[in-house]
Amino acid sequence: PDILIADEPTTALDVTVQAQILDLLQDLQREYGSAIVMITHDLGVIAEIADDVLVMYGGRAVESGPTKTILTLPEMPYTWGLLSSVPDITGDTDVRLVPIPGMPPSLLNPPQGCAFHPRCPHVDKVPGDLCRTTLPELAEASQPGHLKRCHLVNPDEIYLKEVLPETAPDLLDPETGEAIPELQEQIDEIQGEAP
Repeated sequence: PDILIADEPTTALDVTVQAQILDLLQDLQREYGSAIVMITHDLGVIAEIADDVLVMYGGRAVESGPTKTILTLPEMPYTWGLLSSVPDITGDTDVRLVPIPGMPPSLLNPPQGCAFHPRCPHVDKVPGDLCRTTLPELAEASQPGHLKRCHLVNPDEIYLKEVLPETAPDLLDPETGEAIPELQEQIDEIQGEAP
């Protein structure tokens, strides 16, 4: 087949069976040269095998791009929320998941403007009522091939300076507040500044 569609292929499976399913999908992809469209909430699976990611909210694409870009420098607050709610695999029980506040929108009666605005903690950073009244276009983000549906002007700065310190403080130097070298290296590579 030219395309394989895998809808939540690893949901409710233990880690060993998940790995077997993912190996099988990758074997089929190699053998037949197929593209795989994987529908999942498991960002670990996405990080492991996806080349590109499309994040959806309220029935619409809200962010799209290369996996490394989306997982390192996302530009849409809903994606930030998804990443903030991923369990820490280091076993640190002091780290708490950060839930996305509120409830998903009704698809029968969606809110005017951005569907995420009722739950977005950054809605007031956009002048006027733009988020509440105008649906943002899916437009080029700060990196080539990266698209976002959001009115925020400097989302990468907000993410690094406001979101990460609260949701992933281990990715920042505690003294300077700057990205740790491993994260900075990934950011530089994404932004085309790496050698």
